[in-house]
Amino acid sequence: MKKNSQAFVNQLLVCLLVTMTFGGTLGLGTVWMRHQISVTAKANRTLLAEINEVNRRSDDIEAIIRSEQRPELLRRANLEFRLGLVPMNEVQVVHVTENVAQRMVERANRWTAKQQPTEAPIKVTFAAR
Repeated sequence: MKKNSQAFVNQLLVCLLVTMTFGGTLGLGTVWMRHQISVTAKANRTLLAEINEVNRRSDDIEAIIRSEQRPELLRRANLEFRLGLVPMNEVQVVHVTENVAQRMVERANRWTAKQQPTEAPIKVTFAAR
C-alpha cells in the first residue's frame, strides 16, 4: 500500500493556517486592547486637567471672596452705602428667661382676637419638665 504524502501536506498546511490565524487574532486583540488603554489614559488625563482647572478657578474665587470680606472693606462699604450695619461684637445680647412659646401663643391670640372677635382664643398648656 502506498501512502498518500499529499494528505500529510494538506494537514500540515491546515494546521499552519489555523495557527497563523489564531496568532494573528491574538496579535490584533493585543493591539486593540493597547489602543483602548491609551484612549482611556488620554481621557483620564483630560479629566484630570479639567479637575485641576476647576480647582484653580475655585481657589481664585475663594481668594477674591476672602479679600472682599476684609473688615476694613466691609466697614467702608457700610458707611458708603449707609447700611447701618453693626458688628456682632457691638450688638447687645438680651437673655430671655420667660417661656418663649407661651409668649408667642399669647401674641398670636391677641392678633387673632383683633382680626376675628367671634372666635375663642387658642389656649395652650405646657407640662412642666
